[in-house]
Amino acid sequence: MPCTYPMIAKKNHERLDFLTSKMLDEIASSLEVAELELLIQSDVGLRKRYSSLILQESLLHWETGQAVDYLIKEETKNNIAYFPIFASAAAALVAMFCGWLVSNHQESGNQELSKIEVLSSEIEGSKGLTNFKTVSRSSSITSPSFRNTLDLPLIQDARSINAANRAIEMLEKNVRFDSNALVSYHDQIRSWNRSDHLSVPAENGILPFKGDVMIKLPEMLVNVDLQTAKVQETLQVLDVREISNTTGTKLDAEIFLNKGASATHDSTEFELSVHALEGGQGMDKMSTGSTSNALVADSNQASWERLSSEFIVPEGTDFLVVSLTAKMEGPHALLPNTQGNYADLLSINLTMSDGKTVGPL
Repeated sequence: MPCTYPMIAKKNHERLDFLTSKMLDEIASSLEVAELELLIQSDVGLRKRYSSLILQESLLHWETGQAVDYLIKEETKNNIAYFPIFASAAAALVAMFCGWLVSNHQESGNQELSKIEVLSSEIEGSKGLTNFKTVSRSSSITSPSFRNTLDLPLIQDARSINAANRAIEMLEKNVRFDSNALVSYHDQIRSWNRSDHLSVPAENGILPFKGDVMIKLPEMLVNVDLQTAKVQETLQVLDVREISNTTGTKLDAEIFLNKGASATHDSTEFELSVHALEGGQGMDKMSTGSTSNALVADSNQASWERLSSEFIVPEGTDFLVVSLTAKMEGPHALLPNTQGNYADLLSINLTMSDGKTVGPL
């Protein structure tokens, strides 16, 4: 009898490993997914082991990517031409000059150190988070290279904040083309829109609400300890600096939502948020107001649900950031919907105090 509990625990661990492997290979049946969910809910040790297995799977994808990067670097290295001694002397002079610059710019060095500290704190804050897919490291939109701070109280995802920061930087520089978004002009309003760059055709039994493409949100980030799964995406940023001194401007936004089938019949909450920011060019941006509306999506892939939001733009606002969040809470969040979360037909209109409407933007 004393050996009964260890035997049961070992059996549960083996069963958890087996079911998790089938789920990652996308061959698990609905009954097996339900069994896996029950195992995860039943014991904290099983939840930690499940998290460890998912992390191992992610690391395997990451290491594979590193191996490819290594091969590319080796191939590039073999193609490097070796220059004569004059080039070496020139390089030495450049190195001496850089050393002089470093010694005379301690403040710059301190700034770089602070960046490292911020990055370290972000890593510490991400403990317990698991992503079911490997995130591409080559996307410039995820690079934490932006110097300005954005006060976005409703956005916690660093990638989404970086996207908004990039958008504002592009709009402030009057850039007409961005590889990560569509930049367009509407009277006095300029727009940075990522909808087309997030678009996919019909998939997983879901047809676009209109046309032949729809927005697909990235994979959810799972927090095993808090039993939550969440993804946030910056969809559009508007440059309203030319009308920042006007009052009574109203923003109307709407979007249609859907989600892929799930064996656990989970409920996913979508949230459409609008953030107003003020701040001079190249400066930190402070919040002048924000609003958000939410709905819980049904399990019918054939129907799209409408989510809308209204917002009176505060006077002095320079930029408006529109973001979309999909999230799950509770035990179901540990098995998030791998069939995808979708949006379509994002429409934004600005109505001035004199009744003039600019849009759809």
